[in-house]
Amino acid sequence: MFRPLTQTQRIVDLAIAGAFVLLFGLFSLRGAGAIPGSTAAIVVLGGALAMRRWSPGLALVLAWVGAFAQMLSLDSPNLYDAAIPAIVYACSSYGTRAVRWAAFTSSLVGAGIAGVFVARYSFVSAVTGSIGDLPRAVNAFAVVGALTAVTLLLAWTLGLLVSTAQRSRRNRREADEAGEQVAAEQERTRIARDMHDVVAHSLAVVIAQSDGARLLRKVDPEAVDEALETIGSTARAALADVRVLLQQLRYEGTTSVQPGLADLDTLFAQFRGSGLVVDVTRGADLDGLGIATQLATFRIVQESLTNALRHGDLARPASVVIARTPHGVEVEVLNAVDPARPLRPAPAGHGLIGMRERAGAVQGDLKAGPDGDRFRVRAFLPLGATAALAVLPVVPA
Repeated sequence: MFRPLTQTQRIVDLAIAGAFVLLFGLFSLRGAGAIPGSTAAIVVLGGALAMRRWSPGLALVLAWVGAFAQMLSLDSPNLYDAAIPAIVYACSSYGTRAVRWAAFTSSLVGAGIAGVFVARYSFVSAVTGSIGDLPRAVNAFAVVGALTAVTLLLAWTLGLLVSTAQRSRRNRREADEAGEQVAAEQERTRIARDMHDVVAHSLAVVIAQSDGARLLRKVDPEAVDEALETIGSTARAALADVRVLLQQLRYEGTTSVQPGLADLDTLFAQFRGSGLVVDVTRGADLDGLGIATQLATFRIVQESLTNALRHGDLARPASVVIARTPHGVEVEVLNAVDPARPLRPAPAGHGLIGMRERAGAVQGDLKAGPDGDRFRVRAFLPLGATAALAVLPVVPA
């Protein structure tokens, strides 16, 4: 397995390997009675150092080849053997699961072989006749084997810790990216709900005013002018809201002032101007509600009255009740059903779905459906953690 490396990493690894071969190769050649096998071991271990991050498995194989070359030349453990712990560390840190455990096994097996190699003459002497050399052979085997095993296993453990830390950072980064994607999706859903509320409400008012103006054109010209003025102001306000929502889609992090309870009077005036009589009952202790609760209340009332204007009986008034309880806010909107336009069993629009999502976003509940010859929308919105924050009124465009 070959891992992708940057150009800088390749240059650094080659420089380290070159310096290793040059330094220990010169010492080996200048020493008295230079051993060709040790020089070959230095070159092979240098190659393993150059490959340790690019291909940890291949580097481990080269380390074993270098160790056998050293033993075949009967060279005793030397300073250039310090390359082996570095290779074991790289296998544990950068290698696959199989390479990592191969490095672990190699550490134990290599420690045993190193102990036997160092104490080989004492073992041979004890076997051939001098039994008194056996304790010395066992002691040399234990000391060298233990030191080698501890050194290699420490390198292996350090590499495993580094690999675990890197994997943890990578998982945390992926989790952060996933969280950002979820937040972006939730923001797009919120903007889509706002877009639906703005467009549906504005079009309902414009349609009602235009129909009224057409019917009253010959009877009451002044009413036509008033209807056209309402159409113009409603369309301009809707255009401004849509521009803000589109700006939020284009530029990440932009915010806008959301409507709250202070904007309900303007909303009721628009519906009354469109021909829908609205009876309002509001509690006196609605101040200080959280931003999310106020926004949900406003949008639920807006959507309910929009449906009443489009599908209800305009000859009878609609009622809106907003009351605060010890645990939250109760909202009820009731309007008469137009006998000429009976309700469909499953409305095709997204209004009711959007209202339920509005209530669910603040951990509330909403129920909507026919109640005799009327249509009732009832919602409960609990008090949120932002109850101390005030909502600024929307400035009309």
